Amino acid sequence: MATVKNMNAPTISAVIPVYNEENNVQNAVSALRIVLEKGFSNYEILIIESGSTDGTAGIADSIASTDPHVRVIHQISREGLGSAIRLGFANSSMDYILYLDGDEPFDVEKIGKVIPLLGEYDAVIGYRAGRRESFRRRLLSGVYNRLIQFFFRLDVRDVNFSMKIISRKLMKKLKLRANSCFYDAELIAEIRRTGTEICEVGFDYTPRTSGESSLDKPYIIIKMLAEMMAYFIRRKLLNR
Repeated sequence: MATVKNMNAPTISAVIPVYNEENNVQNAVSALRIVLEKGFSNYEILIIESGSTDGTAGIADSIASTDPHVRVIHQISREGLGSAIRLGFANSSMDYILYLDGDEPFDVEKIGKVIPLLGEYDAVIGYRAGRRESFRRRLLSGVYNRLIQFFFRLDVRDVNFSMKIISRKLMKKLKLRANSCFYDAELIAEIRRTGTEICEVGFDYTPRTSGESSLDKPYIIIKMLAEMMAYFIRRKLLNR
């Protein structure tokens, strides 16, 4: 295992939620490990495994058994992507917290270009650049992003892109409750609520090559919209 090189850099916790990603999790962790070793003085990779029905759990445990920088948390109650991410955030311990999906939606080596920004910004989020998903996913994503902008005026290019880095001091100020995929929007809305400036960085999107996304399933969409409205009402009541 390579030695951590940049001793003057901050530390970082990387949170990777996975469900049925047996063909992706090993590569995702291996690629991320290289970037974090080069760019940070210390790091940890938290794999949040949510009751996978394939070999994902065993592969994740095997990775952690040979690398002290990797921890696996098996989520007992699978309540949605947001609940897995919050579980990872709650168990993180470093200066910054990175969240990204386990299906490698971009070349993780490109995270290196974000590192110089961390001394200036407490929140750095990615957005899709270049190639996009299928027409159906583009349509759903476009409608959802417009809804989010209408209700919350977030003014960001891409609410749902999974590359987000938040400082620990900022994370402590955020009130996060969402269990569904509304989590990304809630996270950005909470950052905006604190008045924190957000830095956006473009990443070339890498389409999924294995496994299956469930983000466009009807029950997922319904839950996401329900949590969106609940958060909107909660914010309105708090503002009164």
